[in-house]
Amino acid sequence: MKATNSSNELKTLTPIIVLKHTLPLFFLLCVFLISCSEHTNDSKYRSDCPRFSAMQFSAEPIVAGTPVEVTCIESRAGKLLNTTIYTWEVLPAEDVSLTPVAPEQGLYDGKNPTCTILFPHAGTYTITFRADYAGSGQVNYFSERATLDDGTTAEYTANTASDTSPQRDYLHATLTRRVTVH
Repeated sequence: MKATNSSNELKTLTPIIVLKHTLPLFFLLCVFLISCSEHTNDSKYRSDCPRFSAMQFSAEPIVAGTPVEVTCIESRAGKLLNTTIYTWEVLPAEDVSLTPVAPEQGLYDGKNPTCTILFPHAGTYTITFRADYAGSGQVNYFSERATLDDGTTAEYTANTASDTSPQRDYLHATLTRRVTVH
């Protein structure tokens, strides 16, 4: 009876078995990565936040004690956006009343963001509107700043998931305008 050393045979066969089973998985991973990368610069798959042309008021001049509706006018619609959060802020904030209109079901709907503001006193105020959009397509980092025709400052940025949350890429639009209330 001849004794065999099955332990040595197994050691010799182990790399072949591992290679036999991992090579197809490695090949599939490579194919997946290559197929995804072909759309990295295709604008059809890229999320983009809306661009705004103005911060418009329902009445001018703005009069203390009288509610005024503020609307941020979109000049270009956003694309491939999901969850949307609008934030309005007025400084100085003392006794200012804000009644924002949120997007339906918290999703981007292409409607111009609005907020009714009641300024209690005459003076100079700074209104800031911020929109945060979760991208459902590809989000490429960018940063833009512009001064609109009405004097509103517009800032647009995008950051990757590692900057905010591990699950999402976000795009941001911030409009800021100083107004005089009579």
